[in-house]
Amino acid sequence: MPAARISTYRGPACPACSAELELPALRDGAQTCAKCGTSFEARVFHPPQRSARVLQLAQLGPDGATSCANHARNAAVANCERCGLFICSLCEIAIEDGTFCPSCFDRMSKEGRVAGATTRFRDYASLAITMSIFSLIMFPLTGIPLGSLSIYYVVKGFRNRDTATAGKIGLVLALLMGLGGIVAGLFFLVMIIAPKVF
Repeated sequence: MPAARISTYRGPACPACSAELELPALRDGAQTCAKCGTSFEARVFHPPQRSARVLQLAQLGPDGATSCANHARNAAVANCERCGLFICSLCEIAIEDGTFCPSCFDRMSKEGRVAGATTRFRDYASLAITMSIFSLIMFPLTGIPLGSLSIYYVVKGFRNRDTATAGKIGLVLALLMGLGGIVAGLFFLVMIIAPKVF
């Protein structure tokens, strides 16, 4: 059995030849590898710097502060508004709803009670396909409104940058079926209004 190969990250590299790229020369946008000449797009990540000043209890003296519940050597700067624990500046998570400790923030975000931490996204391709199928099946009653709704979801799906290729194919099919539902609904409506013409 061959030994497992361990690879370590050594920094940014060319996607074609794996030649190391010079970090100071990198910028957002089009790049060209100096070794193989391959052109590629790059985005340079600039992480935000956290400027938390952590006070040690020894700096404040014996009477100066209360210790953090998670870090006994750090001085508490706030308390959690949910559970009341004293927390240091490393543990403090300040959002629009207040200041929370990490465990309460995780619990609240899983329950969906933190508006800034929601990670729900709509699958516009599935919504568009569903509405277009119903517009074709029930065209005498709801072909026009459901077909229009499916086209609306198609437009929203194409504007969403995270839509995969399979989702785009589904959006095109939903567009065609939605248009078919609208046409069938209009034809049925015309047949009711003016039956003698046909």
